[in-house]
Order: sequence, then C-alpha cells, then structure tokens
Amino acid sequence: MSKMSLIDRNRLKELRQEIGEEDFHDVAAVFLEEISETLDALSANPGLARAEDFHGLRGSALNLGFSAFAEACFAAETMIDAGRRPDLVRLDWLYLESLAAFGPDLPSLAA
Repeated sequence: MSKMSLIDRNRLKELRQEIGEEDFHDVAAVFLEEISETLDALSANPGLARAEDFHGLRGSALNLGFSAFAEACFAAETMIDAGRRPDLVRLDWLYLESLAAFGPDLPSLAA
C-alpha cells in the first residue's frame, strides 16, 4: 500500500479550511493522542475491545484523512459486532504507516 493512499489529502485541506491553520496542529495532536491512547488500551486488553472503540477510532481517523486506517477500524467494528476479534496488530501497523505518511502535514511529528 503506498503512503499516498493512506491519507486523504483533500480531507486534510478541508480540515485546515474549517478550523484554520493555527488550530490545525493542536486539533491534529488531540486526535492523534486519542487514537494512540485507544490503540494502547486495546492492545493491553484485546478481550475488552468493543465496537464503540473502533467506531471512535474511525471517527478520529476520518477527521485526519487516515482513510486506510478508518476502513480497517470499520472492519474491526463489524468483526466485533459479529462476535470475532479484529486484528489489532494490523490496526497498529496501519496507524503507524498512516502517521508516517501524515508527517509532512504535521512537521512536529517528524521529531
């Protein structure tokens, strides 16, 4: 999967226009922190994963244009609803790949 397909750059442009460039970095940091915290909690206790967890992750991901990660979160949500366990390793990997692809849009992440 190429890094270009991981991020919906049009969504990022919309978000920047909606909230302004000054607030973009702060808002993105909050979404990223929420995603990281949720993924860490799910990894620590995968048996406690709920569909709502993945629904929330998907919403944050969509706001940031993390399209592939958002699709994986939707699939995980569907799996939970069907009584199956989602692949958290794949979700973590997709998040890290998305974060790397997102880097140019938030230079402070590159540090």
